[in-house]
Amino acid sequence: MGGAMTKSGSAKVERNEVLLKHLETLDWSISGFARRIAARCEAIHLPYTVVTSTVSRWCKGATPSADLAAAACHVLSNALHQVVTPESLGWPSDTGLVAAQSLEYLDVPHAVRMLSKLWALDAMRRRNVVKSAFSPSVFGPASREALVMPADAVIGGHGQHKVSAADIDLLDEQTRLFGKLDSQHGGGKFRSAFASMMDTHATPMLNGSFSARTGCRLYGSAVDAVLAMASMAYDDQLPGLAQRYDLQAMRMAQAIGDRARITRVHIHQARLAATQGGQADVLAHARSAVLAAQGAPPLVRAYACVTEARAWALNGQADQVVAAVKRAREFFIRSQSSAGPAWLEWFDLRELEGQAAWAFAVAGLAEQGIQSLKEASALPSDRTRDTVELLITEAVLARLRGDSAEHMTAARRASQASQHLMSRRLSERLDRLNTGEPLRDF
Repeated sequence: MGGAMTKSGSAKVERNEVLLKHLETLDWSISGFARRIAARCEAIHLPYTVVTSTVSRWCKGATPSADLAAAACHVLSNALHQVVTPESLGWPSDTGLVAAQSLEYLDVPHAVRMLSKLWALDAMRRRNVVKSAFSPSVFGPASREALVMPADAVIGGHGQHKVSAADIDLLDEQTRLFGKLDSQHGGGKFRSAFASMMDTHATPMLNGSFSARTGCRLYGSAVDAVLAMASMAYDDQLPGLAQRYDLQAMRMAQAIGDRARITRVHIHQARLAATQGGQADVLAHARSAVLAAQGAPPLVRAYACVTEARAWALNGQADQVVAAVKRAREFFIRSQSSAGPAWLEWFDLRELEGQAAWAFAVAGLAEQGIQSLKEASALPSDRTRDTVELLITEAVLARLRGDSAEHMTAARRASQASQHLMSRRLSERLDRLNTGEPLRDF
């Protein structure tokens, strides 16, 4: 297929001076720019042929299709080290279409296409996708399919880039790095940089050449990265973007039959539902996580059970909270004799008890909450956000006991600890805490 164009009818077509200026700045020829766009199209499986005459027509004022405009802007943005949008070049954008299509739960190629578009748009902080609305009705059918369908029969790629173990190792290392940065600085700080890295490196891998065995590992690593980005979006109070990342991640986890990672997506959806005030939805997603975790490593089951406890707390069922925390602790003890998944290495005893403390606090069980909080104390200095969360829990438990002095002290310490965090979610929680409003979040 040739480079798709749209015309402006009978209107006079003028030279694209902005595009020409970019090429002059980069000292690129039209043919060199065409080769770079063609390479990008091949990497992400766009069915277009881009040659010198294609770009020449753009320079003279012709308009490329939305897909080609996005590919050209990706090339220019990377080379110029600045965001170049289609609109800045007078070209169309497919951002509205991406916002709608990324809520569809289809096959893996669709998920990969959506991820490449979401990463590109998130890297550019495109508001009409980044700020897309959360859709509570979407996840139910996707959840049922992920829970009942077998793994995909065919896992393998036949693209240009041959995926190596070193490629996947690099992806894992970057996910760990950005996860640590997220914990230290908040979800609003480095998400666009992570998205840019994924767009540049992960997109060619997912569209590349790999065996079924390599594909299983690649998809698993990609799921971990996408869910890390979903967590960042959640922390930045962008539930619609987080939901879209979660859906693509779950489809890839389903493809390789990874129940543990499917469990993680359901946990993500439980907390997103909590931001929308859907208590019944929170419980349904948490219970689905428990169901998905059957047969998974004990540490995953502990994570699912403590999530269930928090969901029961939101629904005012104190007895169920106590029972779910008990199950979580039992699975955690069992997990000490076996290895858990690498993506859950952060879920230690302090994390478990910190989440349990919050469940007890929301359920009005102050004494149990205090005991859990003691187990969760003394977090490492690089877990800034977790420290703030624990201080908020401490303040809420103090208020439950009627100790206003301790409440004020813990609230003040939480505010001080959060000063350098870019977390809209925590900022709102702290505002509610300091004004005496109830914290009924997840």
